[in-house]
Amino acid sequence: MWESVPAGGPDEGWSDLDENGWGALIGWAAGPENLRRGPLADDSTRTVAVTRQDKDGNVTKSGEPFTAEDRQIVVEAVNSYLADAGVEQRPGGFRWFVRLPGQFSTWEELRAAVTGAVYARERQLAHPRDIAPIMKQEVQRLYGNQE
Repeated sequence: MWESVPAGGPDEGWSDLDENGWGALIGWAAGPENLRRGPLADDSTRTVAVTRQDKDGNVTKSGEPFTAEDRQIVVEAVNSYLADAGVEQRPGGFRWFVRLPGQFSTWEELRAAVTGAVYARERQLAHPRDIAPIMKQEVQRLYGNQE
């Protein structure tokens, strides 16, 4: 599925998917006709929040550069979630964009609607393999409701 997603950028009406398993699963559920992929953004200006606690319980927080190892952790975590869902793993090296259904103006609105719809059907869902088919139905329903 992922290999058939066309190249393209975040034009108006499109948004970046979150860089996590939930975002990737929403992308999978939307299908290649509602996805685009582009070159991975330069991570050199990104930082990650780091919290450390010493043996005395003192906590320090700092920002550190986002490294190639951090990028690999993100890719592996996303693909682990997709594998648990029984979904084909997503190739690395790309940014992923989803076309927003007409009733949404932001990714946050779409993500919240999908999350709410999935858990409204079954509040106890915990494993990605149980979530995936329900998410697919709910996301397709949202795209089908476009005018």
